[in-house]
Amino acid sequence: MRLILLSLALLLSTAAWAAEKLPTFPKNTDYREARRSLIGLGYKPVTLPDSDKCSPGDGRCEGYPEMASCAGTGLGQCLFIWRSPTNALIEIVTVGENNPGVSAIRCRANCR
Repeated sequence: MRLILLSLALLLSTAAWAAEKLPTFPKNTDYREARRSLIGLGYKPVTLPDSDKCSPGDGRCEGYPEMASCAGTGLGQCLFIWRSPTNALIEIVTVGENNPGVSAIRCRANCR
């Protein structure tokens, strides 16, 4: 029994170690700056098959294949999807029509 508990504890600690920690940015960091940082950390933009299409001339998402959706009204929020070098999937939420800033970073899969 003791061996089983020790094996289970080792397995759980190994799984936690292998999980990806979310990157952090100060609130309202310009998305362009956060994007450069993510690329520098080895993250890759992810294009989801059901992503919204960016409207021509929309500076919040134009040229960003990782854009999953952008609101047309209100705070102008957008959602961007990234994959880490260890296969974690994260969401970056931005707010703002001009110079959108990072408002949240969330795990979508394989994070801690």
